[in-house]
Amino acid sequence: MKQRILSPSHKTHVGSPRKGYITTAYINCKERFNNMNPRHRWAFFGVWLLWKVIAGCVVLYVAYEEFLPSGLRASSSSASSEKTTKVLYIVTSLAEFNTGQRKTVKNQDRLKEVLLPVLADSIQSIVKDPQLQVDVFLITAFSLQPEREALIRRHLPPNVGLQVWDDACPLGYDPPLREATAQARLSENTRALARQHRYVIRDKMEHYDLFVAVEDDMRITGEHIQHFVETSQAIDVLREAAPLSGSSTDWKAPLSRSQLDRMVPGFVRVEVLLNPAENGPQTKLAPIPLDYEFSSSSEAHFDPSICCHVNLTDDLIPREAPIPASPSRDDIVIWETTIEAMAVRKLPNLGWVALLPGPGKKMKEADRIFGYWSGDGGAFGKDATKPSPGEPHLIAQQGGWMATRDQIHRLQDLCMGSFLPPFDPPEYRSDGQESMNVEFWSGGYQFFTGVKGGCNMQRIVSLQPEHFSKHFIYHAANNKQRQLSRERMLKADHFMAQLNSVRKAAEKVLLQSNMM
Repeated sequence: MKQRILSPSHKTHVGSPRKGYITTAYINCKERFNNMNPRHRWAFFGVWLLWKVIAGCVVLYVAYEEFLPSGLRASSSSASSEKTTKVLYIVTSLAEFNTGQRKTVKNQDRLKEVLLPVLADSIQSIVKDPQLQVDVFLITAFSLQPEREALIRRHLPPNVGLQVWDDACPLGYDPPLREATAQARLSENTRALARQHRYVIRDKMEHYDLFVAVEDDMRITGEHIQHFVETSQAIDVLREAAPLSGSSTDWKAPLSRSQLDRMVPGFVRVEVLLNPAENGPQTKLAPIPLDYEFSSSSEAHFDPSICCHVNLTDDLIPREAPIPASPSRDDIVIWETTIEAMAVRKLPNLGWVALLPGPGKKMKEADRIFGYWSGDGGAFGKDATKPSPGEPHLIAQQGGWMATRDQIHRLQDLCMGSFLPPFDPPEYRSDGQESMNVEFWSGGYQFFTGVKGGCNMQRIVSLQPEHFSKHFIYHAANNKQRQLSRERMLKADHFMAQLNSVRKAAEKVLLQSNMM
């Protein structure tokens, strides 16, 4: 047998047998490697190199997590925290063509001249914001023909998903019956159509960050959504730092955690006056001065471009009932609340806000949020009292609502009845089909009132002039101005100025309190 002659450097020393064994093993491995097929040798080398790269990455990751200062880690992750907000935009539509009820135009193609123009413009506005990613879910009471669905798809950006649930009305007894009788018959419960978006949200909860549920004539823009998200985040900061208990009746005292659990940004519906001579704004204002001076150096007014400047392609301009492209601030009116229903208070990181009416019924006193009422200075008479929070013509119905995934989880705990299905007794009957109407489900009554099954959430409106207009959303059907009296139509610009007067009065009271 031929003996291998070792080089001087590989010779082992007497008394160190382990070193000799290792050296011999190394030489044998090297010889085998040199005698390998070249292709196999390169494959072996590639595996060895890959193992080195993986091991190096693991070492670097462990070192990063273990030794990088927390301040640097926080700053490096802050850039990635500006992640995309995934939005599910849900629209519910009862009629494909208008019936003429509620002062709508009879036989108007509602899908093509109301739903589609408003939806297309809303989505185009949302996708302009690089931090928002949106998909659409359409729920209809009618059968949506393939060509009509194709029409909708053509007017949505290619990166926006569309799902349709047509013929979505649930079956129920008509009239509603607690017990089966010979007279009972099944029919489509159109009133419960507005409930169906809750099933969609339950199924999609883990796939989206924000849920918007609106009626088919409501316009929501990217500015509305971004402001809602930012304000919600500011409220969350307050919640985390809030004491567990506080004074509910003193509007000057800090809010508790349980109070802030119920605080969300709110919205008010507006319309654009189409014929001010015939259906104009109110002529007699409530006795609160109009004050447009928000700072010592400049005035501020309502910004109509956020809610109501609509960009429509030629094929989407309605023929029957116009949607004005760029109305002025004097054309924008509200009709579902007044200054008499409003209170204001100051929040540490949001400044002055208005408290929209709604919560209070069946609510713990410690959870209620109070503010300086517009009538506290005697504007409505020395014996005047604040209107009931559930007064129908003052409640500021929204025609829809939006909430983050975290807020919906919180609603499940705070609401007297389940916010998401199943809708079980005792709060609900017939799986929520009895008594609960469109205002309860999609109008927001459950969300912000104490009606049966209600959540008593306190909506706020920022009184910062640059943010105020972001709380007003366009009811593009523009039919309420023809339904209701002129004295219900209050200019949004007047409402803003009156709230500014109330804010200044509250500031004086707060300043005097701090000086005592």
